[in-house]
Amino acid sequence: MRTSLPSLVAKNTSDLREVRLALIGNWSSLLIELLGKPQRRTARQWRWNRHGSLSAVVSGAKLGTWFDHERGIGGGPLELIAREQNSDWRGAADWARRWLGMPQWQPSRLLSGQDDAASILLSGEASEATAVQSADEEMAWEEQQRFYARRAATMTWEEALPADPSHPYLQRKGVKPYGIRMELLDVLLVPLRDLDGTIHTLQRIYEDGTKRFLSGGAKAGHFTLIGEALENAHGILLCEGWATGATAHEATGLPVIAAMDAGNLLRVAPLIRDRFPDATLVILADNDQKPGRDTNPGVNAAMTAARATNALIAIPSIPGDFNDLAAVSGIDAVRHEIWAAAPPPKLSPTYPLPTLDLMTVRGRLDDQMAEFMADVAAYWGDDQLDADLVPEAPWAAASTSEEAMLQGTACC
Repeated sequence: MRTSLPSLVAKNTSDLREVRLALIGNWSSLLIELLGKPQRRTARQWRWNRHGSLSAVVSGAKLGTWFDHERGIGGGPLELIAREQNSDWRGAADWARRWLGMPQWQPSRLLSGQDDAASILLSGEASEATAVQSADEEMAWEEQQRFYARRAATMTWEEALPADPSHPYLQRKGVKPYGIRMELLDVLLVPLRDLDGTIHTLQRIYEDGTKRFLSGGAKAGHFTLIGEALENAHGILLCEGWATGATAHEATGLPVIAAMDAGNLLRVAPLIRDRFPDATLVILADNDQKPGRDTNPGVNAAMTAARATNALIAIPSIPGDFNDLAAVSGIDAVRHEIWAAAPPPKLSPTYPLPTLDLMTVRGRLDDQMAEFMADVAAYWGDDQLDADLVPEAPWAAASTSEEAMLQGTACC
């Protein structure tokens, strides 16, 4: 039985999507492989050629796209490979699979001797038959993204060199590299791992302090470790940013878990407690106090994490994090405040808010009063003895002598 046109288009599109996603996950390495090191770089764009005529987007929603401003052409990873290798879309796909270490691709033919689907496949657009995906397919697609992000993170990390201690960001923060690496001479790499050591994504830190995570990578529940292995530690510090963790490790010598942000700190802390139930955990808060702000997100997150994991908490005595404290007061002040960590204060008891509004309360009270008065009336009306208790008119209560006098007067 001959396979229908929509199903063949869907299969070919799915195959090329897999290749595209893997290439985007390795986008920085691919650009260097094809074009060499860029002449100009920002956190979002790299540029090549004498006047920077070719640009590639390396972060954000348009990651994995490029444009040649002189020639007026652009596209995605496969189009760039086809351009640089002087090949068609099939040759680009074959080259990409070899470079990625993926199995050789056998594209399905729509019709014998025809390549009518090439433009559809290159643009990444599917036919109407594949326009709607089920929830299971979406989950599988996200898992595929995470898989290639892990692969890209691992490849990038293995190819990177140890970070230079003179890097402007490290100098500005006043910290040592503590095992992080560097690519392209000026981009720092911070790996985010799970408890078993698997790298899931990377954080790139640029000279100006701009931070970017690898597209498609899983940050939630993952962290970077600064210092010795956790299995040998009696005390473990947990914080948000890498520079904060580097400062805390330098001040105390203890291993530090950097979760990257407050939200992820809430996810990571329970994982560390479950794996190391006997260790003393200390949560290092970011003091996000600002003029005009009623809340303190960093302290609130740290308090919640500490209460959930039976941990101690340390809060910088100045607005900012412990790296900021070191810059203002020195490393000894950081050590002193971390050693002074204490259990978080107990939560004040809370009471449920009223669930009824005033009008509802009044209505219910009126109904209950009416019911009560009806019961009273029924009670008195049903008791026959109550008839003797009905008071007489004042004049009917005259004494006997008064009655006689009235009668005598009447007779006269």
